[in-house]
Amino acid sequence: MAKLLYVKEHLRCYHYDSQDSPTIGLIDFEKNQKKSMQINSHSIFIILNGSGSISYGKFVNRPIKAGDIFLLPIYTHVQFYLEKTFSALVYRLPLSFHFCDHFSLEALYSQGYKPEITDDFQILKVNERIKLYLNALIPCLKDGLKCVNFLELKRKELLFLLRAYNTKEDLAFFFSPVLTDDMEFYAFVLDNYQSIKTVKELALLADYGLTGFEKRFRKVFGMSAHQWMKNQLSDSIYHEITCSKKSFTEISDIYGFSSSAHLSNFCKLVFGATPSSIRKKMSMPEPAE
Repeated sequence: MAKLLYVKEHLRCYHYDSQDSPTIGLIDFEKNQKKSMQINSHSIFIILNGSGSISYGKFVNRPIKAGDIFLLPIYTHVQFYLEKTFSALVYRLPLSFHFCDHFSLEALYSQGYKPEITDDFQILKVNERIKLYLNALIPCLKDGLKCVNFLELKRKELLFLLRAYNTKEDLAFFFSPVLTDDMEFYAFVLDNYQSIKTVKELALLADYGLTGFEKRFRKVFGMSAHQWMKNQLSDSIYHEITCSKKSFTEISDIYGFSSSAHLSNFCKLVFGATPSSIRKKMSMPEPAE
């Protein structure tokens, strides 16, 4: 039986990935649990075992199970409800990444693969080639082989396999939350929008006039900067209402509303219902006894 040799040398190596959020990581949850996570980089999840549901933004209680592959965009607040003992691989991606040296997200977009925005949760399935790849990778991770160079190679291998064994239509659908032909501007917006309050501030930070900034923003994100920022705010508030136990007063304070009544008015305008109605209707199921 193979085992990792010279463990202390690996642990002392400058290239050993000792981060709390490694390039590739294994996560395990017990059944009948609710788990919340803050996603701080674009992350691909591959479900190895178990089943349950996932909620983030506009997606509430979407079912997930072993064999599913899905992408969670950066700065997502997500909650898992696990019906069965659950394990997954998490691949953390840089803001800008390629499928291989000759095919990028920008190339996919420029070739005309621009999926329509839908309410569908983007899931791919583990196929036979990815299954073979996982069968080789997982034992190495469990052995403690966490060299950053090795993990980077395995992350690149996954992207290559996704590109090689899925249609471009499926890839465009899967990566639609991050699909653009201007990754530099896209990365700038994601890196900075949470630190400003207005579109004008973001334009100044980008060293743009407001008109030029709006034009480039609309080209990349498909809508005005104001509408996009409003959507980000709405998704975050909706997630807090449906997936957290925070009081409406707490949520009002976090998102800069003057009162819970002001939050209620916002929700009625945007979602067509009060926060209490939303929470009651979309509350997560309780674990079985």
